[in-house]
Amino acid sequence: MARTLTRSAKPDADTNDFVAGGYERAIHGIEAEVRPIIEQNYADEWTASGIVKRWFLLRRMEREIAELVAERSRHISPNSLF
Repeated sequence: MARTLTRSAKPDADTNDFVAGGYERAIHGIEAEVRPIIEQNYADEWTASGIVKRWFLLRRMEREIAELVAERSRHISPNSLF
């Protein structure tokens, strides 16, 4: 038996078709995809380094993550509706 979804003529007051914070969620989603890749690239160096080197390594990793996020999100406008 197939179920059909119907939409009422009057929309609910509590729902809308837009996502709150859509741009931020999109950026966080891109970062979630990129971060494991960068962390995996530096995993061996991270485990073999001390506290000071890890501090510098963390800064380098965050810079690379920010660059990749900026590259992947360059076509997304902050004024876009999601």
